[in-house]
Amino acid sequence: MRLLQKSLVAFLALAATALLFVETTLASSDRQVYPNILIILVDDLGWHDVGYHNPTIGTPHIDALADSGVRLDQFYANPTCSPSRASLLTGLFSRSHGVHAPVTHTSEKGLPVELPLLPQFLSKLGYSTHLVGKWHLGSRDPRLLPTARGFDSFYGHLNGGIGYFDHVFSGGLDWQRNGVTIREDGHASSLLAAEARRIVEAQPTEQPFFMLLAFNAPHTPLEEPDGSGRGHSGRETLVRMIGHLDSEIGSVLNVIDRKGLREDTLIMFVSDNGGSAPKPWLLEFLIPPLRDGYSDNGPLRQGKGSVFEGGIRVPSVVSWPGTIAGASINRSPLHLADVMPTLLDMLDIEIGTVDGESFLQVLRGDIKSREQPIHVSIAGSRAMIDWPWKIVQEASLPILPKLLQRDSWYLFNLENDEGELNNLAKEAPEVLRQMRARLEYQPTRNEVVFDMNQPWDTFGGEETREPWSEVTVYPPEK
Repeated sequence: MRLLQKSLVAFLALAATALLFVETTLASSDRQVYPNILIILVDDLGWHDVGYHNPTIGTPHIDALADSGVRLDQFYANPTCSPSRASLLTGLFSRSHGVHAPVTHTSEKGLPVELPLLPQFLSKLGYSTHLVGKWHLGSRDPRLLPTARGFDSFYGHLNGGIGYFDHVFSGGLDWQRNGVTIREDGHASSLLAAEARRIVEAQPTEQPFFMLLAFNAPHTPLEEPDGSGRGHSGRETLVRMIGHLDSEIGSVLNVIDRKGLREDTLIMFVSDNGGSAPKPWLLEFLIPPLRDGYSDNGPLRQGKGSVFEGGIRVPSVVSWPGTIAGASINRSPLHLADVMPTLLDMLDIEIGTVDGESFLQVLRGDIKSREQPIHVSIAGSRAMIDWPWKIVQEASLPILPKLLQRDSWYLFNLENDEGELNNLAKEAPEVLRQMRARLEYQPTRNEVVFDMNQPWDTFGGEETREPWSEVTVYPPEK
């Protein structure tokens, strides 16, 4: 009996020692429990503007990222910049967050301040949070600024686009660090990559980081990245801009590798909308921001600004070596609004009701079936994807007189027709009726909408006003 008691005491002591070791190990490995998160968001990149979709394009670093992870080949964004960024950070479709159009230099509104954003959730877990690059979600009210929405640091520009070397937007210098205007020489993509490298280098190993690295490339204006100042040569210049962007992305990934952080870092690469495809000359004349459309969206219909596939289906990759299997392709229908719920699901954080759905099972190699369809909209046009069906309501351009405006309805089976060549509205009228009823039933919030009566944004050129970080703010609503 005494021998049994001694054995039991020895076992309990051994168990206590083992438990203490486990607790100590977990406490010292928070960096592995909470991975670093890097989202590389690029601007207006077409479906055939990456090498892994089009071998004539030189993007070796983006291609290597795709090889190391999973290609999300049925991934959707919104048709333009601001709505997509809002969906990424809120987990909501544009019908819910209310940002339906780019936030222009005349916009007094932005992403609603009461909506909780991804960096705010991550900050509560101890992440350092950084926005490097383009914001484009409001600047006229200090409550709309990145550092008021959960980012510890912000370096880049507030508005929709800038000259790559002069950093000017609509007549004002738009380049800052944490609210303070700075004047720096250099190409915007190179400066943003340098800032991203600096943050990774300086990050304490015991603290995870979240970085949204939001390049403005290859958004217009088309400018040769060598700084020569020579006039652009259309598609050839755009391809060189994409190659330069790829090189700068590679420089950031190299620092992550050199610090031994690749297996501790989830990296997502995605475009904010489809590429800006060629437009009829009259449309470019009437709507200047549509000019310089030289992207290639391959088999997909139309491009940026459209709810057809070319405007909303975008290149996307998630890489996390050692956790996510590499060199795989997944065709589950996903949307930018799914990113926040996926990351917070991974970190076991409750977020309340959102439109997006976690796709953790996709990162594990499974196929995802959506519980709810995907919704996108712009300027009166809308689309809903309930796989494999897609319904499109195409509205007339808002520049037309109301007397001439008409809506057109389309129904496509994307599984058989990714190019949206065959309108099945007449062949499947009951499917059209049911989907149209669901689409029209959805309530919609309106915060930022197209205003054709305001002057257009311009990108690059002479400074004619004060820098954008010094804009007088309007009085906050009471």
